[in-house]
Amino acid sequence: MKFTATLAVLSTVASMAAAFVAPVDPWGETVWTPNTKVQITWKEDDVAPLLSTNPIVDIFLATGSDQVQTSLEPIATKVDAGKVTSVEYTVPTVSPAGKIYFLYIVSDKGDKAWSTRFTITDASGNPGTLKPSGPVGQNPGGNGTIVSPGAGAAPSVSGSAAPTGSATVSGSPSTTSAGAKPSGAAPDADKDNAAGSIGASVLSVAAAAVLGAAAMVAF
Repeated sequence: MKFTATLAVLSTVASMAAAFVAPVDPWGETVWTPNTKVQITWKEDDVAPLLSTNPIVDIFLATGSDQVQTSLEPIATKVDAGKVTSVEYTVPTVSPAGKIYFLYIVSDKGDKAWSTRFTITDASGNPGTLKPSGPVGQNPGGNGTIVSPGAGAAPSVSGSAAPTGSATVSGSPSTTSAGAKPSGAAPDADKDNAAGSIGASVLSVAAAAVLGAAAMVAF
């Protein structure tokens, strides 16, 4: 099911944002190729509200601008992110290829987090030329679609998490993919970042979060 969220550009969001989970991989330099299996990893952000207080999350592949985002498909649902730190996912075929995709994570308590934008190539491995950039919170991004699901994708569950679609939950922590950016680094160094992490309390007070501004707070 697709959903579109409209986010207002608010100058105060960065100071108000509260994180609950820190996506580790994918990050800005990640490149996914259709029909390959990848590891999505995260860690406790150590900023209230803690992940341990609201560990059940849904993870979505998303696209769009900083202001308007569209979920393309659920990667995993009802994941106990306080007990596992990775999900295996079979990459779908998308159109167009480019650095216009990111992850959207929401807890069962309504807290939200985003990864930075990363690249999904076409079926031939061509990364495309789309790499939108802009002022923090005003990145135009791009609008991609899923052409077909990852080949051979099948749900598999380990432990108490229950992923959907083509995701597999890992029962033990995994390390960040080779060359992945340390989560402590500031992603706003990449002006084309998709997002950071922001709590539901910010959304309820400010009505929306700016992805780029939140990224500076969360990482």
